[in-house]
Amino acid sequence: MKIFQYDTIDSTNNEAKRLIQQGEVPSFAVYSRQQTAGRGRLGRPWETPSGNVAVTMAVKPPEDLSTQSTIAPLTALAIYDVLNPLMRAEDQLAIKWPNDILINEAKVSGTLIEADRSAIYIGVGINVETKPEHVPYKTICLSELTEVKADQLVKELAMAFEKYHTRWQNEGFEALTSLYNKRLFRLNQPLRISLDREKQTWQEGICSGVNRYGHLQLKDDQGHIKAHSAGDIDAPMQK
Repeated sequence: MKIFQYDTIDSTNNEAKRLIQQGEVPSFAVYSRQQTAGRGRLGRPWETPSGNVAVTMAVKPPEDLSTQSTIAPLTALAIYDVLNPLMRAEDQLAIKWPNDILINEAKVSGTLIEADRSAIYIGVGINVETKPEHVPYKTICLSELTEVKADQLVKELAMAFEKYHTRWQNEGFEALTSLYNKRLFRLNQPLRISLDREKQTWQEGICSGVNRYGHLQLKDDQGHIKAHSAGDIDAPMQK
């Protein structure tokens, strides 16, 4: 995968869109050593100071647009593969559905996926040298565990993503669900998911992994399983 590299940019997703407007054809990646106007899900800001990873993979939309949402868990698998060799024996690496990556239950990576008629833009941020402090969840950076350079991580991520993306194109996400579920945060444990954007309404259950559509499945007390296509997840509140 071709990688366009910058020292500073507003947003790698934005630059990928600009490149396509200028005639660049997917697949390719955009990487910047610093991002000044990054964003996460629901318009939340995502900090990318120098030394951290901000990269966007731009790929063509699938012929069957109903499968497009499963590119989120596919991306999580690629990030997991790149980070796993960096873990110490005592560290626990996990995928927080659908595509955040946790180390010891602290967020190290997030993904923002956007799309238009020309491409899907998969923006990935990884805390390498520093981590955001003023956020309502635990964070961690790779420098707390080991020495690693962002430039090398980006090259490895582009290769890992390309591998999974090719398999996804050929076999669909169903071929990756078992591997994804083995790496899933709180699999077979109690979990809750928000049912509204304001996080006022939650549903609890036992996490039963994702289905072939990438939807999160929760099992209730009666053994009934309900699949959720969207929502923020968390451990249940202590009673």
